[in-house]
Amino acid sequence: MKVALTGTPGTGKSSISEILSKKYKVIHLGDFTEARVEYDDTRNSYIVDINILRNKVDSIKDDGIIIIEGHYAHDMTVDKVIVLRCHPNVLKNRLEKRGYKASKIRENMEAEAMGIIVDEALSMYPQNKVYEVDTTNIKAEEGAKIVEYIIEGKGGKYLERISYMEEILKWY
Repeated sequence: MKVALTGTPGTGKSSISEILSKKYKVIHLGDFTEARVEYDDTRNSYIVDINILRNKVDSIKDDGIIIIEGHYAHDMTVDKVIVLRCHPNVLKNRLEKRGYKASKIRENMEAEAMGIIVDEALSMYPQNKVYEVDTTNIKAEEGAKIVEYIIEGKGGKYLERISYMEEILKWY
C-alpha cells in the first residue's frame, strides 16, 4: 500500500516522515533530483516534472506500506492521501524561522487557507481516501501516531474537512 504524506511547506511532512521511517519505508520526492527541470529564483524553489516523479513512484514495488512524502505526493498514484494542515498564522511563524521570503510565506499561507492541496487531492481521489491532520498544536510524535492510525484504517475522524478560509477575510 502506498500512502501520500503531503501538505503545504511547513506543515510537518519532513518531521513526521522522519519518525515514521523507523517503522515504514519512506520515499522522499525531494530525493528525485532528476525531476527538477529548472530553478525559479523568484519563488526560491525548483520546478519539477510531475511525470518523472510519478514514473519513479510507480516503479517502486509495493511490498508492504510505503509512505511517499512531499509537496507533490498527492499527485502520485497512491492508495491513501494524508494532507497535513496548519493554521496559516502558525504556518507563517514556521516559515519565517526557515528564512522564507515574505512573498513565499504569503503564497503558502494563502494556499493553506484555501486548502489547495486538499482540493487537488479530492479532485483525484474519492473522499474516503483523503485524510486531513491538523498539525497546528501538536508535536511531530503525535502527528506520526495519527498518521499510523490512518494507515491502519482507524482514522475515520480525519476524513472531516479542515477550513481556514475565514482567515483570508482578515487579511484584506
